[in-house]
Amino acid sequence: MEKRVEREISIELPEELIEEILYFLPAKNLLTLKCVSKSWNSLISSKSFIKEHAKKSNTNGNLDRSKVMLNYDDSRKRAKYMRALCQPGILVSCPIQNFLHNGDPVAAALDSHLMKKLGYDIQIEDVRILGSCNGLILISVNDWRYLFLWNPFTRKMRNIPHVSCFAELEFFTWNAPPFTYSLGYDEYADDYKVVCIISDYGKPYHTHIYSSKNNTWKKIESFDKGELLLNNSGKFVNGKLHWLAAQDDGVYEIFSLDLRKEKYEIVARPESFSKYVRPFFRNMGGYLGLITLSSSVDDINVWVMMKYGVRESWTKIWTFSYLEYSKTEICGVSPLCLKKNGDIIIAFENNVVVYNGRNVLRKSRVDMLDGVIDSVVYVETLVSPFGDEELGQ
Repeated sequence: MEKRVEREISIELPEELIEEILYFLPAKNLLTLKCVSKSWNSLISSKSFIKEHAKKSNTNGNLDRSKVMLNYDDSRKRAKYMRALCQPGILVSCPIQNFLHNGDPVAAALDSHLMKKLGYDIQIEDVRILGSCNGLILISVNDWRYLFLWNPFTRKMRNIPHVSCFAELEFFTWNAPPFTYSLGYDEYADDYKVVCIISDYGKPYHTHIYSSKNNTWKKIESFDKGELLLNNSGKFVNGKLHWLAAQDDGVYEIFSLDLRKEKYEIVARPESFSKYVRPFFRNMGGYLGLITLSSSVDDINVWVMMKYGVRESWTKIWTFSYLEYSKTEICGVSPLCLKKNGDIIIAFENNVVVYNGRNVLRKSRVDMLDGVIDSVVYVETLVSPFGDEELGQ
């Protein structure tokens, strides 16, 4: 009887190819693969790999990697007409695909117990989502008393100090604080930056930038091009943070802050943009999205700048009309993201709907959405809020 001889075939892939393959794996798989060998652990933990992995994770357009962080307050279910009065509650997260398959988000992302495990003995009373970039989320806790830069995947959290001039403002007594925080990324310096804009009673808005690399604040040029909407954080797209500012004629202009140059610039708005709308921004999966609500609350339009910086590329991709839905539903509309094939994912009331133009491709019921105050779409990465300090750990 012929004896079967098994041969072990060894195929050695070039290191460059292995690295390229690893870039496209989810972060949770990379944590496991760090145990394969010392060389893989060293590669996956390196500054250059983490940076490139985060970049590719944000540009591959794969919704399987995307998650939604929800700011949830159960009392909002009983106060639909007083959304602005609801207190920011707890943070929960879920894969965005769960929304599309009738799944409720059930994973608590942040609570007082986790805060204590991370070294912060804080009883959470409220929390606000202020921005997201490359898997990091900027949040405020307990009526703006604490600022944290947080990676919900790695569960690493960094306390960000307030700008020193806040002590003079005594802003904690304000119901509507005259400032706004935003988060962005300076790719050239590989530095995650927090921007704070402070109103000074009609004078130019003071602008301060925090560098996570240097752990310091500095003041840059003031903003004097109109009245900024401080109730919304700046949205980070294409290396810049974006805000809306009302002009003397009532029309809103779009302004950006280049985080490398640390200079304000004007961004072309849609030509048909009028003063009879209430606008706000969304980051629509890497595209700058502009949502306009008519003053009579009759309809809402979603515009997307398909080619950044080109006025003619502003495209109205979706309209939501009171002829089809109630005004209550219109006020609660929240676009989540735009897919590369043109599909747009919208949350309103307790539904998540995928549209292409006016065509409904999929509709799912998510009961928890009735209690959502705010949301942000993010991708899980290995980026550390502490920068270089944790590399190699």
